[in-house]
Amino acid sequence: MMEQQVLAAIKEQLEDMYLAERKVAEYILSNPQTAIRQNVTDLAEASGVSDATVIRVCKRLGYTGFYQMKIYLAEELGRSQFTGYQDSATNPKCGKEVIQCLTRDLLRIADLLDEEKLKHCVNMICNSRRVFICAVGNTIPVAMDFSFRLCRLGINASCDVIAEHGLASMVCGDEKDLLIAVSHSGSSKYVVQTVEVANRKSMQTMAVTGSSSSPIARKVQYALLTTVENPLFGEFGAASHIYEQAVLDAILYFVSVRQDAEPNREGIETILAEYKI
Repeated sequence: MMEQQVLAAIKEQLEDMYLAERKVAEYILSNPQTAIRQNVTDLAEASGVSDATVIRVCKRLGYTGFYQMKIYLAEELGRSQFTGYQDSATNPKCGKEVIQCLTRDLLRIADLLDEEKLKHCVNMICNSRRVFICAVGNTIPVAMDFSFRLCRLGINASCDVIAEHGLASMVCGDEKDLLIAVSHSGSSKYVVQTVEVANRKSMQTMAVTGSSSSPIARKVQYALLTTVENPLFGEFGAASHIYEQAVLDAILYFVSVRQDAEPNREGIETILAEYKI
């Protein structure tokens, strides 16, 4: 089925779909450009159905889930969904313009950043016994970097790149611990499952993600958003994670300020100084 184009497959099966499924199919047919920029919850709400119905339609079409269907739909609609804007006239022509486009996106994220939520997240990090950081795929390097830098500030943080190790390390977690989920799409299965485990263990939870309606954002206590309309790299392929990095840096800055105000905690730099010339 995946060899067939998404829109053609939808048209072929439309008459055999249930009423709720047909709502999803007709929405995608009418709004394909919008559909590839939505997460599963956004598409469900726009179609007037449940998340499960959207996923059921995708599987009916022969895909493993919503995200895989979006990738094939994006390929069908053109490479502009992976790199560059839909209007090629506005695409950057040199390195300086690429950086200017990214700067524009970062300024938008800065304008939308919820400062109260940011303060709560900083407090949770500083007051938690242990901080678990969860990510998958392309977001792993960003999460690992954040974990490493928290450790350098004296925060007991960890980020496991193997899913089973990450979940196993949370076995003894409780309300004194914190899980930070980092996911641009907000719908990565492993990250969603990890958040659900943390909630069952009464752990504190926060996320850095791209949409307030994503499955992860709806399951955590606080979600800091990296919402960007029409990003330069799109959602697929070589998607940029500079947006998540920027929000995590903002968190890290204020954690650093808090740690500087607590001289009793020995910093790792004091220990590492023995190994530097």
